[in-house]
Amino acid sequence: MRPGGPEDLEFLWEMLYEATQHSSLSDPAISRYLNGWGRPGDAAVVALDPDDGQKIGAAWYRCYPSDDCGFGFVGAWIPEIAIAVVPNRRGSGVGRALLQKLVDTARSQGFEALSLSIRRDNHAAIRLYERHGFTRLSGTDSEQPSWTMKAGLSTIVARQ
Repeated sequence: MRPGGPEDLEFLWEMLYEATQHSSLSDPAISRYLNGWGRPGDAAVVALDPDDGQKIGAAWYRCYPSDDCGFGFVGAWIPEIAIAVVPNRRGSGVGRALLQKLVDTARSQGFEALSLSIRRDNHAAIRLYERHGFTRLSGTDSEQPSWTMKAGLSTIVARQ
């Protein structure tokens, strides 16, 4: 695990594609998650395979203004996160490790909470987030395809 940098932007785009279940990256609703990457408050972590050093996952967050926000927006000073793991490494604890490292990064930058949007049918990710203190804020209507979730950083503890 290491902090993400400008050299990881291409990989972050690949992971955004995975996180959005292969949505069009040219869609402004999707591309806002990485367009103009590197502005104040943006942060990322990258997971590396311990055997060969290949990138196997990434997690990142950024804050949005209320007039140009992401799907999981809950407030201008609450970063919205995204996490993705390459398909052949899912279910091996990489997402959990990325989430914990991203939480540590957010705490060190003085943020008090994190938010996200998650598709209702992504049961493994929902369980991961709920185990780490995220609660559902909206999208509980069965007609909604996604839930917005939020966790206060003081409630998120390391999970093994």
